[in-house]
Amino acid sequence: MEIKIAVVQCTINQFAPEKNLIRAEQFIEMASSQAQLIVFPEDFVVGPLIGRRQFADYDGRYFRHFQHLAAKYTIDIVPGSIPEGTETGIYNTTCYIDRGGNILGKYRKVNLWIPERAYNTPGTESCVFQTRFGKVGLIICWDLIFPEIFRAMAREGVEMVICPSYWCLEDAGEGMKYDENSEIKLVNALCVTRAFENEIVLVYTNAAGRLNYEGNTGTLIGQSQVTVPFKGSLGTMEHNEEEMRYFVVDTSILDDAEKAYKIREDLRKSVSA
Repeated sequence: MEIKIAVVQCTINQFAPEKNLIRAEQFIEMASSQAQLIVFPEDFVVGPLIGRRQFADYDGRYFRHFQHLAAKYTIDIVPGSIPEGTETGIYNTTCYIDRGGNILGKYRKVNLWIPERAYNTPGTESCVFQTRFGKVGLIICWDLIFPEIFRAMAREGVEMVICPSYWCLEDAGEGMKYDENSEIKLVNALCVTRAFENEIVLVYTNAAGRLNYEGNTGTLIGQSQVTVPFKGSLGTMEHNEEEMRYFVVDTSILDDAEKAYKIREDLRKSVSA
C-alpha cells in the first residue's frame, strides 16, 4: 500500500495558539491535494508549556478544531501535541484524526523530557490502533530513545509509528563540548535504527527555528524525516528551517523486512515463552 505523507517542520509561536491554528489550516489546505496524512511537530499549538498551566486544553477545544479541519479537507491529521488538562494532571498528548474527523487513537507522552517533569504528568500506556493505512502507533519526542515502547507496539502489530518532536541542540547539556551536533547525530541514528529493528515506517516531525521566551532558549535541530527498513531515511530535512515535505511510502517493504529478518515472528515466540 502506498501512503502519501506531508511532514511539517515549522516554527511555533510561543503561547500564541490563535496564530498557530491559522497556520495549521494553511498547511493542511496546501497538503490536502497531495497527501493523505499530515503530521505536525510536538507542542505545535502553544509551544512548550514551561509551566504555564493556563494554556492547557481543559475542554478539548484544540482537538475538536483539528477534527473539524480533518473533515473539511478530507485528510488524516496528527496535530503535533497538545497540553491536555485533566483532573489528574496535564498530559503532553497527541492523537490521530482520520479524514472523517474521528479520533482513532490518543497517546499521552510516557517518557517526559527532564524540564517538563515539573509540570506535566506522564502517561502510562503505549498506543496502537487501526487506520486505513494499517496499524499505527504514536509516540512523542523523548520516547524515541526508549526501545521498550517500540517493542510493546511491535507486539501489537504496529506498522507505522508517528513521532511529533521538539528536540534542541542544547538538550545534550555538557555533551555539547564534545560535539555541538550531538543531538542531530542521536536523532538520525535512532530514526533509522527504530525502523530497522522493529520493521516499521517511522515518521519523525520536529519543530523549526529557535525557542526564545522569558529566558527559555533553545535551537531546534530540525531533521524531520521518514525512515523504513533496508533504505533507512527516505529524506531528511538536514536543517532547522521551516519546510513541508511530501513522502510516498510503500508499506510492502515491511513484509519483505519480516521475510528477511523474522523479527516479529521472534517477538511472538518470546511473548508466548
